[in-house]
Amino acid sequence: MSHNVLDLVVEAIPHLRGGLGPESAGFTARLLYENLSLDACAVVDVEHVLAYVGRGEDHHLVGGPSLTGLTHRALSTGEVITARAREEIGCPEATCPLTSVTIAPFVVRGTVVGALKLYRAGTPIEADDERVAIGLARVFSVSLEAAELDAREALVTKAELDALRARVSPHFLFNTLTTIASLTRTDPVRAHDLVVDFAEYFRDSLAPHSEFVSLDEELEHVEQYLRFEHARFAGLHVAFEVDPRARVAPVPVLSVQPLVENAIGHGLAPKGGRGTVRIGARPAGEGTEITVSDDGVGFSPGTAVPSGNGIGMDNVNQRLTKLFGPASGLRVTSRPGAGTTVRFYVPASMPAAAR
Repeated sequence: MSHNVLDLVVEAIPHLRGGLGPESAGFTARLLYENLSLDACAVVDVEHVLAYVGRGEDHHLVGGPSLTGLTHRALSTGEVITARAREEIGCPEATCPLTSVTIAPFVVRGTVVGALKLYRAGTPIEADDERVAIGLARVFSVSLEAAELDAREALVTKAELDALRARVSPHFLFNTLTTIASLTRTDPVRAHDLVVDFAEYFRDSLAPHSEFVSLDEELEHVEQYLRFEHARFAGLHVAFEVDPRARVAPVPVLSVQPLVENAIGHGLAPKGGRGTVRIGARPAGEGTEITVSDDGVGFSPGTAVPSGNGIGMDNVNQRLTKLFGPASGLRVTSRPGAGTTVRFYVPASMPAAAR
């Protein structure tokens, strides 16, 4: 790459370290358009046009889908594609002035997350344009990967801190000690056992936690947590419907307990803790589907999804999508009076950075 292009890379990278979004894409597209004498420049993710500058702005709309099959092919294959004729580009707008393009995908940890598109109008894309596009895409891919790792590290660190607060939060501590105090008069043996359990629970909360555990280990922690909830709510029932093949699946630490906590706190607690929580797991495709459901009060579609105490559903969802992509995020279904179901999917192979 030329000295000028390297200068552009240095200027763009700090923006891309925040991830691939409309702001970083817009800065990058305008920077390249103004300094490389292009007729148009675009940055896309796998679904939308994040930024577009130059000729054709009237129909290559920011926020809209990519218009050409050529872009979809580059995104699906991860290959750099160059077209040197309007017909090859395949833009559906008959009056589109663009006649040639190089599309260079961004590849992060083996997955295509977007692409850089350099356009010419009336003149063909030259070999230098193609080399610049390929070089920029590679450098930007590395920067985006670093941004993803930064975000993942921040989420994991926050999750670890929140995990400590969740396990011994003031709310949880108050409820547990109140329950134990009431049992000292009516069932001192059980009160003693709960004190011992609580000490073990507290000690476990201070132990180092890896980012991934087997589903079996995660469910052990869920069962440990449920001992205190059973003491609080006599009418609480929990059913484990776990396929034995799913028990060895690696899952992010503290990915199931917050969902169980949410089901009890927001689904069953308003009914006095009476009802059933079902925790299920089964092989699905190349991974494992995990489900937590309750027959509690539920909520109406379109209203805010309740978040439990502790690390909460939002944090679990962010960690899952950062680790495995949007397809692994939480899916929530609910109806008033009929309960709530939350499910997520974990692929069999862990992210390379987590191995």
